[in-house]
Amino acid sequence: APRRTAQRPNSGTASWEAEMLFEPLCAAKRVVCIGDLHGNLKEAQSLWKHLIRKFGDEVLKGETAIVFLGDLCDRGPSTRQLLDWIIMLQTEYPLVFCLSGNHDFGMASFLRCVPSNPSDLSSDLTLDGTRNLEWTTGFWPHNIDGGMHYQGRRWGGTNIFNADSTFRSYGVDGFELNLADKCDAFAGAVPEAHKQLLASMRWVVEVECARPDGPPIKITCVHAGLCPKKDAATQLQALRAKEWRHPVLHDDDDGTVSRIKALSGRMQDNHPELVQNDIVLVSGHHSLSRIDRHQLRAIVDEHGGKPGQPVQAIVFPEWLVLDSSGVEHAN
Repeated sequence: APRRTAQRPNSGTASWEAEMLFEPLCAAKRVVCIGDLHGNLKEAQSLWKHLIRKFGDEVLKGETAIVFLGDLCDRGPSTRQLLDWIIMLQTEYPLVFCLSGNHDFGMASFLRCVPSNPSDLSSDLTLDGTRNLEWTTGFWPHNIDGGMHYQGRRWGGTNIFNADSTFRSYGVDGFELNLADKCDAFAGAVPEAHKQLLASMRWVVEVECARPDGPPIKITCVHAGLCPKKDAATQLQALRAKEWRHPVLHDDDDGTVSRIKALSGRMQDNHPELVQNDIVLVSGHHSLSRIDRHQLRAIVDEHGGKPGQPVQAIVFPEWLVLDSSGVEHAN
């Protein structure tokens, strides 16, 4: 069904916000939110084994929503193998959802998996228009049909994302950063199934989790979080529709349209409107682990792509943090 456009009406504000603040994709008895994996297949599979040992494979297959919080690619050595593993999980487990992180969005943009005309938003902003014309270096500069979002140009034209490991995982190596045919060479090496996975990644995942002693827990997952200074319902509607052109998603910190704040910003607190409506906000991205039940906020990214650090998951309704070394942290 088509999404409603991310605009606030002139009347009925209270009822509209109550409806638009939470649109669950499904209801589940348990929800597992897995932090940034960053091309680290070994740690991801170790975490998965501990989840199966803790809850049972049949439980994960039958009544559990599994949300990957984004940043599947870069830094670690095994992006290609990790995406193969995620695709396999999607065939075996019915409720697997993948969020896009800023790294995934950069990779998808470089592969031209980002639509040039999302939703029905009226805007003259183009993909190439997301680059500030005053910026002349630090990105892949070549012309391409349909244009390319600036984050894709940064991802493929510098090593700020540590994307070199991703290129190597697909057997693409030895290219100068700004070589004109780098984009086509990489696109030719990436399987179509991986492009489809990147293109299908959601920017927000909302799930209801059953609770034995009360109403369901409302869980909203966004890779970096929501901007507390902007209307929550409008942000969420734009994220559901992946409206990269919508000004509510632009990062005001740098005064440009080059970044999507919900994927790239540093927003460690829950949005006040979500707190008021008893909605838990779960993210990765921040290279730390922070669980605040009072403020209904969970950040699960102790790993951050750093070698030797365990990857983490938070499990609802228990608010249990489990990592790839098998350590559990009750909250």
